Amino acid sequence: MKLPELSSSLLAGLHCFSIVAETMSFTRAAEQLHLTQSAVSHRIKKLEQRLEVSLFLRRPRQLSLTNEGEQLKLVVTEQFSAISMKLLELNRARPFGDFIISAPPTFAQKWLVPRLSQFADEFPDVTLHLRTRNDLVDFKAEAFDCAIYFGHGRYSGLVSHHLLDDFIVPVCSPDYAKLHNLFDNPQKLAQCQLLHDAAPWASASLSDEWLYWANTNGIELTGTNHSFDRADLALEAATYGMGVAIGRTVYIQDYLNTGRLVTPITQSVMSPYSFYLVYREEHQNNAKIIAFKQWLLNQLGKSKASQPDS
Repeated sequence: MKLPELSSSLLAGLHCFSIVAETMSFTRAAEQLHLTQSAVSHRIKKLEQRLEVSLFLRRPRQLSLTNEGEQLKLVVTEQFSAISMKLLELNRARPFGDFIISAPPTFAQKWLVPRLSQFADEFPDVTLHLRTRNDLVDFKAEAFDCAIYFGHGRYSGLVSHHLLDDFIVPVCSPDYAKLHNLFDNPQKLAQCQLLHDAAPWASASLSDEWLYWANTNGIELTGTNHSFDRADLALEAATYGMGVAIGRTVYIQDYLNTGRLVTPITQSVMSPYSFYLVYREEHQNNAKIIAFKQWLLNQLGKSKASQPDS
């Protein structure tokens, strides 16, 4: 048997042969292939010519395989079966369907949502459902596929992937900084209104983030306080001159670039917590989660250069 060059026409001929060999009928093979009987017969003849062997014995109302045909049938059936299984496997691995994500409100607004259209474009068969909250998800009772947490990264029964560390630094409007002589004068914070994120991480109190920054820098805070249940609200209040907020670097770049906020006291501190992607252990092979995790890591890699050094 001559070894022919593999081509699309040869593959089409082998596929046609596999159907004829299975049905032992040009008529039934034509029906399955949505071809005419003469087209099927032509493909088989062309295949025989290329292989320089006879694959079928043609008798009136009877079709049988030659020895060469029997040998080829064994190989072709096995290979096309393997191809079919692989295609099925690849199809199952393709992300599709509803995908429900939980994320902290400000992270969703400032970082995730501006990039999320890229994920939707890359995976058009996935229907996204983003829900924002500061508290942790009860994966046993709630129908979330995954969540982004800002925390310590250790969650019982959940897989946790580190995404991003963060730094915190005081921010305020340029006018507020000048009015209170804040530039390089951290002691002046005692005369300022401090704006708090009331829930910077799960189970935190409203002053935890400010106290962590102050204690790390050896600064005593005695200023009056206002609090907000979302970090972006505290930042917005700061832009209008209400006081000084703690800014996370992942949230404040646009504010700094546009001049709406400044960092009059430049001592940034690495946050005690980081961002993590979490999901149930039994969903480690979920195609949507795998795709989302890799997309997040790719996006973080692209934006890493814009993050300030510690």
